[in-house]
Amino acid sequence: MSQKRKFTRFTTPLRVKIIPNNLNSEILAIAKDISLGGLKIVLDKSLDISCNDVFDVCLLFPDRSVFVSGKVVWVKNYIDRKEIGFCFSNLRDSYKEDIYNYIFKYYPKEITKKWWQM
Repeated sequence: MSQKRKFTRFTTPLRVKIIPNNLNSEILAIAKDISLGGLKIVLDKSLDISCNDVFDVCLLFPDRSVFVSGKVVWVKNYIDRKEIGFCFSNLRDSYKEDIYNYIFKYYPKEITKKWWQM
């Protein structure tokens, strides 16, 4: 099955903070991968998050935190966890640069690997 992906996905663990509109608390999680289009986030199985939910995510880069908005485009349930696809909405160019700089600085092998796959 081919994917219709606009942006290259980089496997880079990144701490994130989810700020759902329907909860009064923030949820700490790990993004398994990131692109300029969105994230794959690993969550606790019990969390009530489903497709088309809209919320904010704080990307916790080592030197800076960036708040982005978006929506859940897919959900996969596993025995021990839930994974969601989170699509950014209107990502600022400066945030795109932050994402690239994070990958380049902390995971340069990912950029090299993706470059040679093209």
